[in-house]
Amino acid sequence: MNSKDLRTPCFILDATELRKLYRGFRDALKAHFAASEVAYSVKTNSNPALLRVLLEEGAAAEVVSDTEYDLACAMGFGHIVFNGPVKGKEHFLKALAAGHTVNIDSKRELQWLEELPAGTEAHVGLRVNVGLAEDETFSRFGFDAPELAHAIGQIHRIPGVRLAGLHLHRTSKTRSLEVYRAIAAKACEILETYHLSPEYIDIGGGYFGDMPGKPTFEDYAATLAEGLKDYPGARIIVEPGNALCAGSFSFLSSVLDVKEVQGETIVVCDGSRNDIDPFFRKTDYFKQFPTVKPGTPTVPSQTVVGSTCLENDRLFHLENGPRLQVGDRIAFLNTGAYTMALSPLFIRYFPRVYVLEDGQYRLASEEWRAQDYLNAYGI
Repeated sequence: MNSKDLRTPCFILDATELRKLYRGFRDALKAHFAASEVAYSVKTNSNPALLRVLLEEGAAAEVVSDTEYDLACAMGFGHIVFNGPVKGKEHFLKALAAGHTVNIDSKRELQWLEELPAGTEAHVGLRVNVGLAEDETFSRFGFDAPELAHAIGQIHRIPGVRLAGLHLHRTSKTRSLEVYRAIAAKACEILETYHLSPEYIDIGGGYFGDMPGKPTFEDYAATLAEGLKDYPGARIIVEPGNALCAGSFSFLSSVLDVKEVQGETIVVCDGSRNDIDPFFRKTDYFKQFPTVKPGTPTVPSQTVVGSTCLENDRLFHLENGPRLQVGDRIAFLNTGAYTMALSPLFIRYFPRVYVLEDGQYRLASEEWRAQDYLNAYGI
């Protein structure tokens, strides 16, 4: 199958690019740490085709719900990092018994540790509440100062339970190296204050991928190595999502109609803003026009809109661009992060997904139709 055979709207996973990004981060960590692990953030994009590629590459899975834990198990991931404040007790205990990494983020999980049968051995981590200089508000996740001290003390008192690591994920706007210097410094502060000898330090996610002018995987790894040099025996865990999947996906849409409305040229696509911008925050996108021929006349102004019946489903304004016609295609790049995972079942259901590898496309999943929707309800 070649690109002309693709039916739109559709997502396209570039498996070669995904492998390159994963290996880039993995190798950067290996160059600086004796032990390290890349645990992909499943919530960022849980498409099975993507998970299968990462599984083949040897990635671990980072999950934040019982559902995601079950998905990671069903896909066959050998190691799972189980985070988040909404774990169920059954899955919490199951993950501990299976030897997966479990980072505690709630008081109720501490209580579950108290209820472990006598003779049980368990290694757990604690999520730390991390503040950043760029913060406009506080993070709602993890244990802050007094609660952290209490949680550490509580774990130390439970026979057979060892505090094996710290989890320090912190969402940031800048994704800068300064953020990771601060996270490393916070880790060292806690480890020193409470005289802990960690088996692992889980830095979390939030990294840039392969983007010009932004920190590289090598930059992040070197920064963390410098900040954590006093703990050479600890296994370093990172949880990239966006850094791996954003640039691995594109979204292909076709022009369905072109019309004039109050002097403006309106270009209607079969994709929608729900597909590529579910937060409805962006005003423009990385995009290409693969079917537009060289020499196509330009027009002063075109507004490209999506397929839904929403007035604000307006994708971008094209000034002095090529005249788009029915049948032309628009490729939206870097669309793998928080798009497929957040796309709603609104008007049109899930689009097709293709995988591109070795120059060939294959259909990974068909679009959802009405019967697929009804099947979920047993109808």
